[in-house]
Amino acid sequence: MSDTYLGIDLGGTKILAVLADANSKVVARAKDKTRYKEGPKEICTQIRELSDSLLSKSGLSLDKISGIGIAVPSSIDPESGDSLCSPALGWRNIPIKKTLEGVFGREVFLENDVNCGAYAEYRLGAGKGFENVVAYFVGTGLGGGIILNGKLLRGVRGVAGELGHEKIRFGGRKCGCGSRGCVEAYCSKTAFAKKLRKEIKKGRKTSLKLGDENSRLKSSALTEAFASGDELVLEIVNDGFRALGVAVANISTILAPQCIVIGGGVVESLGSSVMRPIEE
Repeated sequence: MSDTYLGIDLGGTKILAVLADANSKVVARAKDKTRYKEGPKEICTQIRELSDSLLSKSGLSLDKISGIGIAVPSSIDPESGDSLCSPALGWRNIPIKKTLEGVFGREVFLENDVNCGAYAEYRLGAGKGFENVVAYFVGTGLGGGIILNGKLLRGVRGVAGELGHEKIRFGGRKCGCGSRGCVEAYCSKTAFAKKLRKEIKKGRKTSLKLGDENSRLKSSALTEAFASGDELVLEIVNDGFRALGVAVANISTILAPQCIVIGGGVVESLGSSVMRPIEE
């Protein structure tokens, strides 16, 4: 068995697979669009197929891999490995660890995706050197993770750190989780697309092509419209990140972390200009 590890990031839009060495250096990667309209078993099979393709191209087989870690956009029960709730995938109480282990035929290690991201930033990235770190990741949804005294905060049944579902407005916009006023309902690709469609129906103009109600907003298209100075896109994105700023201010008051990390695909795509409304 080699000192090579297989890591999978399951997202609402894409699945990313990587091979990493014992020093956490990524040596190969592959990705595929998430077939999110299919069921959990089919998505698990897609994960296995992508993994096999990556291993084959790297001249490796699954039995040569030291461990498999899978990041899932869901709260994960640390005892059972069940997916308790995933608004991005429409899952509730799915035995996802059991299903994945059936598909792979061996043990897999499972964790909430943004908890993985927060821990990675703490160990290897922007939070390195700090013992108390809060991280927010803006993508299809909005997630977060909390590191306190060098340890990932999981809470009861692993549901701590669901920072995207912090309430910032009483009776506010409806969120994918079923509640109202969550910061994710204001700052995420899903939130931006929903607000854009609403404003377009009112007659407002935008250069952004959204497609039908079932189409996912691509970060590249959002970035292009944002960079071109599209008035409606600028307004909605800045309002969204201002809402995230409210959430950041709240968590700062409660936890007083040494470091706050703002990341995720949308932030990486849009760049540092989104920090201005957060800081305001």
